[in-house]
Amino acid sequence: MITWNTEVNAPCCPGEIVNDDGRTVLVQTDYDYPGVAGSFGWSPRSVQKCNHMEEDADGNPHGFAVADCPHHGTDGTVDCPDCGVTAGQFIASAREWLDDHDGATADDPGYFE
Repeated sequence: MITWNTEVNAPCCPGEIVNDDGRTVLVQTDYDYPGVAGSFGWSPRSVQKCNHMEEDADGNPHGFAVADCPHHGTDGTVDCPDCGVTAGQFIASAREWLDDHDGATADDPGYFE
């Protein structure tokens, strides 16, 4: 079992992964955020692009629809080739998720093997 800990004394780091035996992995690189957040329950699918639904008679967009893209072509570290959600949007969402989920636990997918 691993735990997400946001209470670390390391500048620019959202937190660390803590193993049951006390070993830790400090998460420092923003491209690691989607994978780490995904280990604890975040999904790239939670990030969706809003599209204009229609235009009025003057060609002005009004109304918005949220796309439902499964993002099969990305792990959150590259732009989605299907809908155009950017890697930066995925990374920001994963970072926010990590910031908001101190204490989350999960089975270790291989951080401490």
